[in-house]
Amino acid sequence: EQRAAVASAEAGMESLFWGRMDWQDRTMRYERKQGTNGFEWVWQGSRSLGSSAQTFAGNLFGRGAGGYSSWFSFEGSGAQVNDDPALFDYNVDQWVDKFVQNAREQASHTQDAEHQIWALGSDFQYQNADQWYRNLDKLIHYVNLNGSVNAFYSTPSLYVDQKKRWNGTYELRTDDIFPLADDSHNYWSGYFTSRPALKRQVRFATGVLASARQLEVVTQTTAKEVDRPSAKHAPVVGSSWTDSFEGTVGVATHHDGMSGTERQDVTDDYAMRISSSQKEVEAGIGLAVSKLLKLERGAVSHCHCHAADDCLNISVCAATTGKDAFTIAAWNPLAHSVSEVARIPVSGGRWSVTDGVGRAVPSQVVPLDERTKGLPLLYLNSFGMSTRQVAEAKARLENKADHVLMVALESLPPVGLATFHAAADAESTVARAAPPPVDVAGEAAQAGEAAEAPAFAEAADTVVESDVFSLTFDGASGLLKSLTNKRSGATTALAISWGWYNSSVGGCTEYGPEVPPSARLPPCSDQQSGAYIFRPNSSTPFFPGPARKPAMRVSRGPLVTEVAQTFSPWASHVIRLFRNASFVEVEWTAGPIPVDTPWLPPVARHSDGRPMPNNWGKEVIVRYTSGLEAGHTWYTDSNGKEMVKRAYNRRGPTYPHDYNISEPVAGNYYPVNAMMALDDGTHELAVLTDISQAGASLKDGEVEFMVHRRVQADDSRGVQEPLNETMCGCNDIHAAPGKMGAHGREGDGGCECAGLTMRGRHLLLFDKVPAVRAARRALAEQLNFPPLLTFTDAKVAPFKPSSSLGAPLPPNVKLVTLTSNYADIHDGQLLLRLSHLYGAGEHPTLSQPATVDLSQVFSKEGLKISAARETTLGASRPLAGRNHVWRTHSRTEAAAREAEEIARGAFESRQPFAYPKVTLRPMEVRTFLATFA
Repeated sequence: EQRAAVASAEAGMESLFWGRMDWQDRTMRYERKQGTNGFEWVWQGSRSLGSSAQTFAGNLFGRGAGGYSSWFSFEGSGAQVNDDPALFDYNVDQWVDKFVQNAREQASHTQDAEHQIWALGSDFQYQNADQWYRNLDKLIHYVNLNGSVNAFYSTPSLYVDQKKRWNGTYELRTDDIFPLADDSHNYWSGYFTSRPALKRQVRFATGVLASARQLEVVTQTTAKEVDRPSAKHAPVVGSSWTDSFEGTVGVATHHDGMSGTERQDVTDDYAMRISSSQKEVEAGIGLAVSKLLKLERGAVSHCHCHAADDCLNISVCAATTGKDAFTIAAWNPLAHSVSEVARIPVSGGRWSVTDGVGRAVPSQVVPLDERTKGLPLLYLNSFGMSTRQVAEAKARLENKADHVLMVALESLPPVGLATFHAAADAESTVARAAPPPVDVAGEAAQAGEAAEAPAFAEAADTVVESDVFSLTFDGASGLLKSLTNKRSGATTALAISWGWYNSSVGGCTEYGPEVPPSARLPPCSDQQSGAYIFRPNSSTPFFPGPARKPAMRVSRGPLVTEVAQTFSPWASHVIRLFRNASFVEVEWTAGPIPVDTPWLPPVARHSDGRPMPNNWGKEVIVRYTSGLEAGHTWYTDSNGKEMVKRAYNRRGPTYPHDYNISEPVAGNYYPVNAMMALDDGTHELAVLTDISQAGASLKDGEVEFMVHRRVQADDSRGVQEPLNETMCGCNDIHAAPGKMGAHGREGDGGCECAGLTMRGRHLLLFDKVPAVRAARRALAEQLNFPPLLTFTDAKVAPFKPSSSLGAPLPPNVKLVTLTSNYADIHDGQLLLRLSHLYGAGEHPTLSQPATVDLSQVFSKEGLKISAARETTLGASRPLAGRNHVWRTHSRTEAAAREAEEIARGAFESRQPFAYPKVTLRPMEVRTFLATFA
């Protein structure tokens, strides 16, 4: 994405190369059509930083069609350079001729052809260095004797140094490269959602890591004190007790890791390593919090989803269940005060809560719903178990909590700690204030194909309100009907629906009327949907199960009002309206996605006429349909940073024109890491997500998120197994170890387990455009870096909320990193990063440069700064001057207009750092090695 180019520039790297690009873009550039000349350009990925964030970039030439490797390989025993004339397979002349021919061929497709870069190796290649270098040494020697080409070992940096000396101009590109397709029906947009559990684990582990780093610094808790070292066989980077955790999270961000394009065994290994190292970090967090609260070592517990009995995401927590009282210690990792509603599983329905100095805290108790109660039971692998053993295993797994205690964690101090004491109270008036949930019954109906709910008998609408929002649910369909912001008066039609696309196993794509005949490519392909590729067999999603009016239960309370809607046993959500909150929360739960599809007529039969099961892959979506007229445009974030404009069935101005989108669904899906938004110029609907997902707007005013996938075929891109994950981490039913089972999964000896079930949150913001844009960035930070909750049943002395900062950061500045992990290699200095949260033009005031006085922010004892020097993004070297200024041109009128528009709004001049004050431009990240007293 665009952010890759910006990060490269901020890290001091002047170039960025990769091995794949969209096939139409690649073909145009290979054939030098529409004014192009080769695969290289200057990438300007930031509308906020403009030309100051330029990077020389492009696709490697590879074998001529892109790719990581060159035309030759020295893997195995064949294809070696034999320079002994006495041997029958002497082949130096052939090698030299082929080398020269390929150099000339690449020159004919390369701008500034005097210099070429040939990348060697590929996936699972380049493993025998001795063999490679023996052959390369010979090849270079004999090619240079020929004299037609000068070959030598080099690096991308040396290559780019030569490109700087060229007198010509390179094309300026300001758009991005997502989504890409390697052929007309092969869009790589499935991995934006693939393996969502690992994606979520990495996201939440990152939040825990941020808090752990801060607690380590603030309490000066050392690795020796923690004394829980995780095994880390790679070279240790830092000296902190967060080092191993940092390493496992970092490794999981590999392009075949968190992306979900690895095999199940590899996914399990990533997850295990993250969990193992997080256990060490939790020991450190517990010790640090114990220091702050003056508790004995071991008094603090966690519920971070490492075992079946400690996962707040499914309302299971041994530290709070079956207890009469406990204390919540909430650490806020953000450098601004925040308020949050915590959901804590408890036993019993009457509780009262006070803060650290004894004042009553708003709270509410609701019964634990049946959907949530059933989630822990999904971890059961019943393969080979008797009925009695299954019953005993379920008894061990079942959730011992029966209620959820919701606590208003109000005004948590920036980078600070607050405590809240919860006690079971038979006389609690808080619990009695919330009336019991009310069921609004759904109705069964006949099986149907469309994702839209069918028509049902008329019934009265249901209105649900908070002090900020009013929601109206249609009495006939059961769907949400409208959303009104009561404070601003803004209102829109809004529906929330579920559906699933049938994963293609090869076939023909049906073009809609919006695709003109001139843009239609051959509709048929044998490409299947898989870990990389999303290809539905229809543009119309199915309803998740037999078509029905979704069941609805409403629970009203003084703190939170909830609307639970069940579309099927495997597709449900809870809509929450919080008191005084500027958003509507949608907590969705998807799974276990069934393999069979028995509610639809069979499409194949055995020879004796018996129906075969419809074992279809299912790509599950949640769709938000508003009444906004957005002109078929919407916005997605670029790796959590700048918002990028998208247009239905269109690409940016440097792509081929006309660009043919042969998959009308998959070709419009983009990665959504933080949010997706659309507006009509006056009002905006933004949907924030707590996990990376694929998203699209296929109809005007509508956005949809692919929340889960269970696919029954492999897409032939190297994974060699389908995405058919289970809750147990085991493989297919009755599959022998190492063999493929009934659903195409490699077996591990037997698996009778439910399919993977996912739960996540979307936050909906709806208001006038400036109000939404002011709120969405802060909420995205709070959603992805929530307060770190720890628990203790020890007696805690009165504790006044305490911040480690002398002053909060400005509302548009984020504290990205504060860690002592690298202090030993930086003469005791800590790594400090700050970033601007807003993009240029995003908001009238918050998008302006922000100045921070470090001596005021970090002025408290224990975290008092005395000096700082600025470095590159990776803190690998001091910050130098501006990168090379490239000579560029815009190839099309549309690209020229966009470049001019960016130049008018960008903040291209970086303000020098003069301690203690630093000024951050919109979207800028600045990194320091800082000395603290």
